[in-house]
Amino acid sequence: MIQHTLSALGGVAGFGIISICLFFGVFAGALVWSARLRKPYLDRMRALPLEDDPRPRDPEAHSHE
Repeated sequence: MIQHTLSALGGVAGFGIISICLFFGVFAGALVWSARLRKPYLDRMRALPLEDDPRPRDPEAHSHE
């Protein structure tokens, strides 16, 4: 039944080709982007969750009284 429904829709094979090309393009773009990252940037991002907030927080500033 699905095969007959899909064959009745004209040009449905093009959607498969377009989706594979789109996936490959995004994947290749992510690989190129990750290959071009610089080591100082990666080191800074790697340590970011472990760093303390450099700005002192004022508890009075966040009070809603």
